[in-house]
Amino acid sequence: MHAVLIRNPISGNPHRQHALDQALAEFVRAGWRLDIRQTERKGHARQLAQEAAAQGHDRIIIAGGDGSIGQVADGIVRSGRTDVRMGVIPLGTGNVFARELGLPFPRSSRDDAAVRAVRIILAEDAKPLDVGVANDQAFLCWAGCGIDANVTEEVETNLAFDKRQSPLKTYIVALLKQLRGFESPRMSVTVDGQERLEGKFALVIASNIALYARYLRITPRAHLDDGYLDLLLIDADHLLPFAYTALKIVLFPAARGKRIIRRRFRQLQVESDRPASYHLDGDPLGTTPLTISVLPRRLPVYLDARTARKRLT
Repeated sequence: MHAVLIRNPISGNPHRQHALDQALAEFVRAGWRLDIRQTERKGHARQLAQEAAAQGHDRIIIAGGDGSIGQVADGIVRSGRTDVRMGVIPLGTGNVFARELGLPFPRSSRDDAAVRAVRIILAEDAKPLDVGVANDQAFLCWAGCGIDANVTEEVETNLAFDKRQSPLKTYIVALLKQLRGFESPRMSVTVDGQERLEGKFALVIASNIALYARYLRITPRAHLDDGYLDLLLIDADHLLPFAYTALKIVLFPAARGKRIIRRRFRQLQVESDRPASYHLDGDPLGTTPLTISVLPRRLPVYLDARTARKRLT
């Protein structure tokens, strides 16, 4: 077998990067030949994946975190090919995609999760997953607009090293900083070209998965192969109503209410009275206006059918 492996050398805790050496040895033992390509700058994984697909490779493996996984998915989709299978060796900070689908990820410096992830790839059982598209860029987990995008931008721009060493502390500090003087922009969200929702939305999340921010299942009915994305809006103009509503969702993931709006959709338009940042899979990319859609079962991904079945239809 011949595959391209894209490695993000700054994903996750630096003390766990040696796990990739163990993963490579597992491929060698199985007789696979790997073309290893390392990212050198922000967004490089997207380019490397697109080039690999254009060169005829039909197995592309990403060793990195959620942002890198999303970029590789985008690169494959951009290539126009539908026969490329993606493998994932989770080595990120949050590993949300891996947590959602039961993929092994390292929890300590001695964890053999990378080897177990390789064994899933070697089994060659690829399941076709939905892919979200936001402003012509693909994502696998979620597109977020509002305060979470501001936090992500703060972390990725200014605190990259701290994020790798102390992720929880880094995000909490960034969130507290963003909450000072917080006021939501006024937004208009159009669902499937029919329903128009207006308000001061502190948070707009279009999710392909149930899990968010590692541990929170804020869109619990989401599945990765149902042909839909799940929308969550928090209509709150200032800190106190936002904090109360966010806490309600944390405690009761399926909660609904005056300030909580949920929809399932295939296409979404987001506009705002001032530019609002958005991110895809934790990767800050731009500002509104934002168009989001879904490509049903567009990308085959190597999974363990037993651990992934709860998140698939």
